[in-house]
Amino acid sequence: MPGKNEAKRAAAAALADLDAEMTEEERERMLRKGMGVDMGGALQKGEERLAERKLTKEEKKAQTEARRAALAEKKAQMAAMKEAIAQNRQGDEGEEGADGDAEAAGSSGYAQNYAEESGEAGDGAAVDVSDAAAAPEAAKPKSSKEKAKGSKAAAKKGGKPAEAASSSKRSSCCRTVQGVRCYSDDMPFFERSGPTAAKRKSMDMNIRIGGIRMCAGKQELLDSAVLALNFGVKYGLVGRNGVGKTTLLRHLAEGLIPLPKFLNVVHVEQEIAGDDRTALQTILQADEEREWLLAVETLLCEGDDSLEKELNITLGEVYERLEEIDSDNAPARAAQLLSGLGFDVGMQNKKTKEYSGGWRMRIALAQALFLKPDLLLLDEPTNHLDVHALTWLEFFLAGWERTVLIVSHDRGFLNKVTTATMFIHGKRLRYYGGNYDTFLKVRAEHRAMNSAQQKQNDRRVNHLKSFIARFGHGAKNLAKQAQSRMKMLQKIQDEPCEVDFDDPYLKLDFPSASTLPPPCVSVTNVAFGYEPGKTLYRNCNFGVDCDSRVAIVGPNGAGKSTFLKLLTGEIDPTEGHVGRHAKLMIAKFTQHHIESMDMEKNSVTHMRNLTSEGVSLEEARKYLGRFGLSGDLALNPIGVLSGGQKSRLAFAELAWRSPHILLLDEPTNHLDLETIEALAMALNHFDGGVVFVTHDERLIELVADELWVVNKGVGGEPGTVSVWQSSYEAYKEKLQNEFVNAGLVTNGTVKGLG
Repeated sequence: MPGKNEAKRAAAAALADLDAEMTEEERERMLRKGMGVDMGGALQKGEERLAERKLTKEEKKAQTEARRAALAEKKAQMAAMKEAIAQNRQGDEGEEGADGDAEAAGSSGYAQNYAEESGEAGDGAAVDVSDAAAAPEAAKPKSSKEKAKGSKAAAKKGGKPAEAASSSKRSSCCRTVQGVRCYSDDMPFFERSGPTAAKRKSMDMNIRIGGIRMCAGKQELLDSAVLALNFGVKYGLVGRNGVGKTTLLRHLAEGLIPLPKFLNVVHVEQEIAGDDRTALQTILQADEEREWLLAVETLLCEGDDSLEKELNITLGEVYERLEEIDSDNAPARAAQLLSGLGFDVGMQNKKTKEYSGGWRMRIALAQALFLKPDLLLLDEPTNHLDVHALTWLEFFLAGWERTVLIVSHDRGFLNKVTTATMFIHGKRLRYYGGNYDTFLKVRAEHRAMNSAQQKQNDRRVNHLKSFIARFGHGAKNLAKQAQSRMKMLQKIQDEPCEVDFDDPYLKLDFPSASTLPPPCVSVTNVAFGYEPGKTLYRNCNFGVDCDSRVAIVGPNGAGKSTFLKLLTGEIDPTEGHVGRHAKLMIAKFTQHHIESMDMEKNSVTHMRNLTSEGVSLEEARKYLGRFGLSGDLALNPIGVLSGGQKSRLAFAELAWRSPHILLLDEPTNHLDLETIEALAMALNHFDGGVVFVTHDERLIELVADELWVVNKGVGGEPGTVSVWQSSYEAYKEKLQNEFVNAGLVTNGTVKGLG
């Protein structure tokens, strides 16, 4: 149209006049601001391509020769450094030489790991780890500025920009070059950087899967259930023991319930296997993508242009991806995670095979947090944590911006961490907004409403049945009404109002012996240590009576369980005195006691063998019934019982002894939330004294009248056991302030890790 053409000509003339009036400096500034950086760099890229096309063959050849000369000079410098270091090593003797070898092996461990894991390269095909260690300045990860320079240089190799290299088609083969796997479409790790990660930005990270059917053996756990997880929400997965909480997490982790492939899912369930790696190395090497990128970086820095084609990735792209996953800060992040979970500097550099199962479980948890998955599955993460590590983990997960699904028996932990609740009941997944306490309130309201609706339906059904019975065969008009009532009755019965009835409430009961006058146990100026010259703690002064309710808290390794052994007389103090009433009866619960039971016997036989005289069948059955082990369950071998059921058997044994004082070491492990509530009620009704070690906030709040804090010694000094003159909540606030002061958390979130 003439009008449009005239408008275009006028606009072009105006732009030409504006361009003529602008200086070169203004024109360049306008291009950078309006059409360069902010417009995606399209004009800049166009100018770069134009400049490349203008290069003559001679200029391109000169550039190639210059790059080759620079590479040859770099290789010569590295060779000279290796030779100089080799000469120095020959002159070194004793421990200095051994330390140097250890440092060299550590600085190049990633290259050696990839050479070993590939299984395809011979002795001479692997990366020369001794050379990489001999030139630490060349092998170590580069700074951000150095990587940026290297990225620009690598982008021009072969006249092909790095962007084009990253978007080119990858080979789907599984070849290795000098022990390092070539970049392909099917890498053995989840890619958090590069073109694959870029595609994920447009993906829907929410999860919704319907029609789920899940079985454990012949038992059906879920039927036509719907899994709905919104990204960034932290869900608490709750339900009675045996309904399938742990099984659901396993099915999600193993792909039996298929999740979108672009989601990174990490499941924390089992402890890591112990080996010669340190705890810090184990965390860092859990990031397989970073390890692979570092190994590729080493190869490309030492090789020539042909290696980029063989590995199917450029050095510039490697640096960009290392920057993307924040590789430089990885050791600091790993150390922060371990520190928050209770590992000091010495423990971080200790071999994992020297740790117990509980500490290895913490390392597994740190690995999962280090990887920052899209969906984190946690199965009873608090079981092996002390109050310090538990408080830190609450802080960490409070600032976590990804989806978390948690199975936990710790009510306080769920209340502080979760923002939604998934309830398994009646082979369905039911969703509630809010934490666990909110879930209980809303569920109680729903049950009251459904119960009232059910009563109303019952009244209507009875009325309809009565009408049909009276007039179903009477007069014609009444018979028609009766038929109408029959249809109404059928509709009500076909669509019943669902009432959410709980399983029968588990009632626990601890009978006690007659009350003894105080003091039952007196601790006077006590000190103790397992090794001569190494005192665990000293200057302990306490008393325990039949009305005591004491919770012992403190970090793992501080001596909480040891203090219980001092009270029972299993060990003697190195200083001071522990006095006990002559008629005092103490019963103690420990996980070790459960593990020492004969797993081939049944619960009834175990109870009857508690004394040489034997316990009658009726009495054994009575005590087992008090703790939910009745019927055929009491006749099953102990080995097939769940962890919670084994704990109930141990509780039944304690009850049979009718003690004056109960000592409980981590009694809530393997118990569900309802059983922990029942345990708290039973301890409150117990007429004797209670001293227990636990990290379960709910049990402490419901039972404890007194808090004893066991602190580790610092700098070779002995630790202490002191009475905390305030609430458990105040004690946790003190720990939170310590985390803030130590730089592990800031404003309620983990510094640099969330």
